[in-house]
Amino acid sequence: MDKLIDFLIGFNFQTIITVIAAIWYFTKDIKTELSLKLDKIEVDLNKMNTRVSRIEGTVYGQEIYKKIKED
Repeated sequence: MDKLIDFLIGFNFQTIITVIAAIWYFTKDIKTELSLKLDKIEVDLNKMNTRVSRIEGTVYGQEIYKKIKED
């Protein structure tokens, strides 16, 4: 109990409020920035997937058609 009382006596509310304000100030835009960056990554991945699919279709597609004709 004495340790708790000593802790509360040494508790500085100005420091706690300042730390909370600093954390809020530096983290307030993180959610919107992450959302924008994730949206951009999703668009880039979709473009890459489309390009890879086209390349696979031109490279491997001819072989597939040959196998179908032989069967």
